[in-house]
Amino acid sequence: MSKVQQDHWPRNISQYVPSMEFAADVVNGMHMVKLGSPAAADADGIWDGVSATGSATSYTSADYKSTFDGSSTSLTSTSGMIDAEYGRCLQVVGSAGSNHVVTISGKDYLGQAMSEAFTLSGTTVQYGDKAFKFVETMAIAAGASSDTCDVGWTDRLGLPYAAHSLVTWLEDNVRKDIGTYQIPVDIVDAVSADTVFGMSSEAGFVTRMDTVTTVALGSGDAAFTVEIGGTAVLGLSVTVASSGSAIGVIDGDAAGDDHGTTTKIGANAQIEVVGDGGSASNGTVDCRITVEKSVFFTDADDTTATTTTGDSRGTVQPHSACDGSIDFECWYMVDRSDMHGVAQA
Repeated sequence: MSKVQQDHWPRNISQYVPSMEFAADVVNGMHMVKLGSPAAADADGIWDGVSATGSATSYTSADYKSTFDGSSTSLTSTSGMIDAEYGRCLQVVGSAGSNHVVTISGKDYLGQAMSEAFTLSGTTVQYGDKAFKFVETMAIAAGASSDTCDVGWTDRLGLPYAAHSLVTWLEDNVRKDIGTYQIPVDIVDAVSADTVFGMSSEAGFVTRMDTVTTVALGSGDAAFTVEIGGTAVLGLSVTVASSGSAIGVIDGDAAGDDHGTTTKIGANAQIEVVGDGGSASNGTVDCRITVEKSVFFTDADDTTATTTTGDSRGTVQPHSACDGSIDFECWYMVDRSDMHGVAQA
């Protein structure tokens, strides 16, 4: 017998329960949820090429792209509704020179009003942290003139209850291994001039790099970045000091969060640790790159919600891209002191 799962979420009635401590489908603090088969990510599926200028502008449902307006070509039959059961995160990108603050407002799956702010930075994609179920309006503050803005959705999916740890992940009813593993990369001699290679054992997302110096560098410091397929992993860089006292000292850095654009790595894929080509030499550094397997899990943000905080219930991003066919399911542990999470802002 398949699990019965609630699927009716009235848009205009908030079903949010503050400090909620009980739900019939949470047993011993664990919840099993079917996330369905969400459609593929779409970088401009909501608003496409709308103007961002030297004056403040705003956009509503009248400006939706046809993939979002409830018409025959829309992703869902309801105007403004995201197809993922519990919502999904957004992405925003401007044209070259754009610097506007963009605030998107809508509702979560419970019908709570919510907003998220993004700051455009040219053509660099800005990724959201909150899972929207309904997107309603966008306000673009005054900034550089003659720019445009696209808004769409990513593969990062919302959850129904505030999550603090992932237990099981399934795709098309096949259990996937979760947790973390490390890729060892040992750097020997002339470290700052070398590119040293490693290989992933399982598909996942690169989350950090840690190093320990076992033989001091001969001169100068050395900086290392990480690349996957020749593309630098966002924000991942470690500098190793050359002084003798650095022996045995661990240095580390976490990768940035770009929804897998540069952090996603396949099974048996090449990964590179690249030196900065400086003056350091003759050192030995043991390096470990951490990979989160199969799915990138973000736990619930329980701080007071603002337009820049994370999702109040947590999110999951599958390594297998959403395509409207793959069916996702997960089991996770719930915060039973506040199951609907902090109130949205």
